[in-house]
Parts: sequence; structure tokens; C-alpha cells
Amino acid sequence: MKTKPIFTLLIFSSLIFFFIGSCANTKYAEQTKKIPQNFVPAKHLVFIGLDGWGGAYVNDANMPTVKHMMSNGAWTLDVWGVLPVKSWPNWTSLFCGAPPKERNREDFPSIFTLVKNNEQTKKSAFFYEWTEFQKICPNDAVEKQEILSDVKSAKKIAAYITEQKPVFTAIVFNEPDAVGHAKRWGSANYYAKLAEMDALIAIIEQAVKDAGIYDNTVFMLSADHGGSGYGHESNSVKRRKTPLIVFGSGIKEGYAITSPVNIYDIAPTMAALLGMDIPPEWTGRIVYEIFK
Repeated sequence: MKTKPIFTLLIFSSLIFFFIGSCANTKYAEQTKKIPQNFVPAKHLVFIGLDGWGGAYVNDANMPTVKHMMSNGAWTLDVWGVLPVKSWPNWTSLFCGAPPKERNREDFPSIFTLVKNNEQTKKSAFFYEWTEFQKICPNDAVEKQEILSDVKSAKKIAAYITEQKPVFTAIVFNEPDAVGHAKRWGSANYYAKLAEMDALIAIIEQAVKDAGIYDNTVFMLSADHGGSGYGHESNSVKRRKTPLIVFGSGIKEGYAITSPVNIYDIAPTMAALLGMDIPPEWTGRIVYEIFK
């Protein structure tokens, strides 16, 4: 008896899905082996993103809190963003572990849904200034709160961390992007705004100390894109490359990351830091160099 074409197609599709999933799981299993066996997953992770913060502008910036985290953590100023060089494709790549062309469905997993579905996770929060972030994951995946790039909002975030002690806190400020567009990337105004943002990061770091969770927290700092002149949409190094700074429990100190890093490698690295399994749909890699 001949096999019906649709039945054959279903079997073939299932085998392909199984093969892809097995390859993905094998890939992450091999990467995980490169993480030291004595690494203890962080109990808390704080991600802070600055929109429009180019890697080219870090060294000359007056950012003592950031520089302290670099000196005592692992870092690179050469994270490659995706094309086009715009906020939405890059922020979603950062939080979803894959570039836009590889995210082929609406319910594609993000770090927020991953944390929500983990049995060990108790609370997570997402503070953002750009209202488009409401779309990045379902409302029940994370507690969402809108903020501004100011001291009042930083203190609001600090109070939340001190009181709630969330396992995962994601914060995305809309600066220095707005100043870059208005006054030019690399201008005195741009660097002044970076100094202001550093002060906000210091408030958040202090909150983690006040919460009594500092010794088992990892901080991650990054961005969606850089910029030059008054914009960021064309493809150039200053516009595409951003920093990644990882600081805290179990992280190498004063270590310059040497391997290439893409923006969609950040979500798998966050998952690994929290000791979570990585979805097979994610194509980013763990930046295993950062672990002690």
C-alpha cells in the first residue's frame, strides 16, 4: 500500500524538527561544558540597557560606576548589533536570543518568558521608557513598569529592588539616544548624559547592596546600538557596536572578552548565569569566557 503524501510530509517534518531540536540541545550542552563546574548560578540578575550607547564612547566617558564594573568584571566594547541598525530589531534580538530573521512566530521565547516558566523563579520585573516594549512579551510573563531617564525613576527602581528582591530585573533607559539625535553622538552633551546615566546606575547598584543580595547578584550592562553624527540607521562600526559589561558573583575580574559577541548572545548568557536551560529556538551562544 502506498503511503499518503500528507502522512509522509508529517513524518518528514517531525524528523526535521527532532533533528533541529537535538542539534540545538547538543550545541548548548557543549557550550555549557565550558562553564566551570564550580560555577554557582546567580540568585539575582540585573540587566541595565542604555539606548544609543555606542561602544566607541565608553573609554572617554565620565562613568565611574561603569568603569568600576569593567575593572572588576568581564567586558567588551565590540558587541555586533543586527541590521537594520534600529532599536526594535536589536532590543528584541538581545532579549530573545536570535536575530529577527530567525524569530518566525509571535510567541517566540524571550528571557522574560524563560524566567517566568522556570520553577525556581519567584519574581521578575521590566522597567522601560519606550512604550513599544509592552509588545516584547505577554503581560503575565513579567511585571512591567514605565520609567524615565531620571533620578526619580532610578529611585523608584531602587525601592522595588530593595523591597521585592526580584530574581531578574531588566531596565532600559531611553538615553543617551535622545541626546544623540538632538545634539550629536560624541558631543559634550552626549558625554554629559552618559555621566548622568552612570549616576542612575550607581543608585541601582546601591539598592542591590541595601537589599542584602549584592554578593549573589550579577549585573549586565549593554545597549541596542551606537551612533555617529545625529543618527544610527546606516551600517557602520560606530553605529552597530555596543558594550557588554558583566560584573558580580562568579564573573572574571578585569577581563577583556576576546571572542566575537553578537547582541543575540546576551539572552543565552543571561540564562546560563541564572542556571536555566536554553530554548532550542535560540541561536545565540553563551559567552562562556566571562565565567571564573
